[in-house]
Amino acid sequence: PGIFVNAFLLYLIKRFSRRELGGYKYLLAIFATYDIFLIVMHAVIDLRAVISDDLFGVISFNFLDTSLFTSLYGACFMVPFSLLNIHFLYRYWVIRSPHMVILFTKFAFIFLLITCVSTITTIWFCICEFGLDTSEEGYFEASLKLASKFNRSSIDGWFVFQRDGAISLRSIGTLLSYDVIMVIMCAISINLAIRTFLEIRAAKTISFSDRTSQLRILFTVCVQTAVPFLFVYCPFLCFFNLSLFGFRTPTFAADAAPYIHSIFPMLDALVIILLMKDYRNGARFLLFGARNERVICVANTTYSSQSSDAISARPTHF
Repeated sequence: PGIFVNAFLLYLIKRFSRRELGGYKYLLAIFATYDIFLIVMHAVIDLRAVISDDLFGVISFNFLDTSLFTSLYGACFMVPFSLLNIHFLYRYWVIRSPHMVILFTKFAFIFLLITCVSTITTIWFCICEFGLDTSEEGYFEASLKLASKFNRSSIDGWFVFQRDGAISLRSIGTLLSYDVIMVIMCAISINLAIRTFLEIRAAKTISFSDRTSQLRILFTVCVQTAVPFLFVYCPFLCFFNLSLFGFRTPTFAADAAPYIHSIFPMLDALVIILLMKDYRNGARFLLFGARNERVICVANTTYSSQSSDAISARPTHF
């Protein structure tokens, strides 16, 4: 379903995006394309959360059963957070500094953004792959014991080792590093969202309808941000950080975490389709046909009309 919903969104972006959206539609297309990649990766790696007396972590339940791929999986889920911050920056510049938006069409700036996203993703991967302590006494025996539960001779993945309920300082530092990165990413999003909201409210050169449109777009971006936070970071927060406070992660939480992760890409696309009027009307038109309101796409511009015989020349708003 997730692949279908995101592919449907890509079609809606291509057919029903107004000219006024400009480069914003390309940002939305990047989100949808990357969400399809995440869905495929999740299916291929088949990640599962596991808990034993001494180990808790994630493994791949197929031929990709190595820590390399579990670390790659975790790193790839950092990309949406980086893209959302770029998304917020774009919205902020549209209101605060419209002349800066042209940078999103410049190769040098695009390369800079790609470099930033790649750097953050690489840092997360390195922390996942090299941050945990696998040399502790008893780790190897604990991994063999866990492997026997799945009828395997050995097992590899991303694990935190608890010896008599205690975690090594290296593992504690790794878990806290994840939290620091996520707090910084969320702080950037919140800061840009608040600044954009204040700029929209204070702007004196935009009409009431444009102000309403910008607020609706900002609301959509905020909901987009909430989706990965609730369905990616919060399960991680519960699954791994409870151990820092001496609590044991419930088994049901471990079983549910990968499935919660897997539905995030589909919800991400649904947020855009349902909250952006052009795409919502386009989806209604394609799925149910025209009723009282007709949606027409002409040269990548969506128009609406109340009559079946006349076409309004006024673009729709969000």
